[in-house]
Amino acid sequence: MDLSARILVCVALGAGIAPATVLEGSPVDATPAIRQYLDHSRFAWNCERTEHFQFCFEPKSLAAQSIRDLKIIAEDNRSAILELVGIPNYDPLIYAFFVNSRSQMKRLIGAKVDGRARPTQHATFYVIDGPRTLAHEITHEILSNVWGAAEPWIEEGFAVYATESPILDDDCRDYIRAHRLLPLEQIVNPRWDSSMYSADITYTELGGFVKYLERTYGIGRIAQVWQQGSQSIPQVYGKSLATLEREWLASLSRLPADRSNCITLTGEASSCPVTGTSTIETPTILISRPHRSSWK
Repeated sequence: MDLSARILVCVALGAGIAPATVLEGSPVDATPAIRQYLDHSRFAWNCERTEHFQFCFEPKSLAAQSIRDLKIIAEDNRSAILELVGIPNYDPLIYAFFVNSRSQMKRLIGAKVDGRARPTQHATFYVIDGPRTLAHEITHEILSNVWGAAEPWIEEGFAVYATESPILDDDCRDYIRAHRLLPLEQIVNPRWDSSMYSADITYTELGGFVKYLERTYGIGRIAQVWQQGSQSIPQVYGKSLATLEREWLASLSRLPADRSNCITLTGEASSCPVTGTSTIETPTILISRPHRSSWK
């Protein structure tokens, strides 16, 4: 099964999976960086452990109601990401803080966002309204610590690829038909950030392009570009960015369209015909788009 499909399946089917090993009542032995969140005067945290995560949430919150599923999802997301990038082990304990709203997130970390990773602190933060994938921020946490910091376009592109791979090709086709994709030279560069253009478009486009590079040329070259920057693309791939862009767009026109995960550009699930064969070996999962501009 596609690893990203596995991430999405876990969200849908988490209640039927055996629970992760839970270390209930484990002491929260935190670094000063983490302690600033734990000791925040506006939050009263309950914290629970699994093998690789410390989860902190407020009593009676939506996260508290979903914590069993969130534990399962987080552990499975982590395993899938490590498998995708070929990393056998990742030792740091990852903190996952769950809040109820963007306003609470701003109070906690100073940014009004839906998700955020602070890899140097091994801390991730989420607005939670029920079971959901945690893979985007976990990807930032792991790759930034294993491969180092990178240009934002590839950090975000890879996180979207790791989280949404099964639906990216169709989403990119939708934007092609609507004439909304940007030339890659405008976003595959060290100057790009998510505020420059529509994040809904650029995150999808970057995720689709990174997916093409990884599936076509392998994870090793992705790691090289991650560490050397966009200026290394011609050397790493032996082709210019413009050539790779043409090849990627041509590949989208050749692939059968898979409408089994049918979503409109506004993020609402819609009914539309299946015109290709899905690679997801599970029942259809309809995915509601987050506001990409609030990711990091």
